[in-house]
Amino acid sequence: MTVNFQSNEGDEELRISMEPMIDCVFQLILFFLVTTSFIKIEQDMSINLPVQSPHVQPKAPPTPPIVVNVRYIGPNQVVYHVNNEPQTLASLTVNMSRALVKNKDQAVVIRGDKRVRWDNVAAVMGCCADAGITKVSATMEVEQKAGR
Repeated sequence: MTVNFQSNEGDEELRISMEPMIDCVFQLILFFLVTTSFIKIEQDMSINLPVQSPHVQPKAPPTPPIVVNVRYIGPNQVVYHVNNEPQTLASLTVNMSRALVKNKDQAVVIRGDKRVRWDNVAAVMGCCADAGITKVSATMEVEQKAGR
């Protein structure tokens, strides 16, 4: 008894069918076309808009306040951060003075961790006073009671 292990199927060339992939691409295109909302922009050119006098200057939006985070890192140890950059009290005073030169109405918001001593928050207030900034506020979280 002889067993023939040769197959005639090996003579055919293997092909990858592209039709299912093309069908998927067309379905995706159709999906995006159907779900896309087209916004028509108002462009009526027949409206005569008022003309502003060149002497009237629009007000610039207010500058955001400088936010100083007083972070607790251990007993009697704090770090002062502005824009996630550590600062010393001296550099805080210098940066606040520079900000005050750019904007005379510069404000400062102090966010002190509840574990830091009041002296550390007061030190930031002193930096504000040394820089000449008078708009200083401290933030706290208001606890929401159940049932309200």
